[in-house]
Amino acid sequence: MAPPILRALLATAMLSLCSAQAAEPGPPQCIVPAAIGGGFDLLCKLTRQALREAGLTRQPMDIAYMPGGVGAVAYNTVVAQRPAEPGTLVAFSSGSLLNLALGKFGRFDETAVRWLAMIGTSYGALAVRADSPYKTLDDLLAALRKDPDSVVVGSGGTVGSQDWMQLALLVRQAGIDPHELH
Repeated sequence: MAPPILRALLATAMLSLCSAQAAEPGPPQCIVPAAIGGGFDLLCKLTRQALREAGLTRQPMDIAYMPGGVGAVAYNTVVAQRPAEPGTLVAFSSGSLLNLALGKFGRFDETAVRWLAMIGTSYGALAVRADSPYKTLDDLLAALRKDPDSVVVGSGGTVGSQDWMQLALLVRQAGIDPHELH
């Protein structure tokens, strides 16, 4: 039989271990695969608010920023280095999914994660001033075909993002390689 002091130490260690396991795990985390601001950031903040209002989390969800590759950096980091973190979410867009489907995320494909939910939808839109010479989509396409540099477009996102892809598809419809534009 173990001496009383050893039994007391073992009992204390077991109680500490049990209480550590019973304690609430750290707060869930939402990874924004971009810099602060923008759609990914908004998605994580709205998710944090919804989880809190629904009473599904005791602690507010942490938000971490991991920019790069329209989600590729965050995706690869979580899959390769943090697979055992069940409370981790990564915000994604349809642009991210397109790049993933095209194999631009590296060695991991869409089966490397569990897809949880679609929280919002982002639709593309073309808007022009009321006094614009472009009254129809055909007017815009004709202007692009005639002189692509004469058409100024404002958009969010980077090359490969959903906004870029929507514009690239439009430019391609005009018969222009989107990679050749300035």
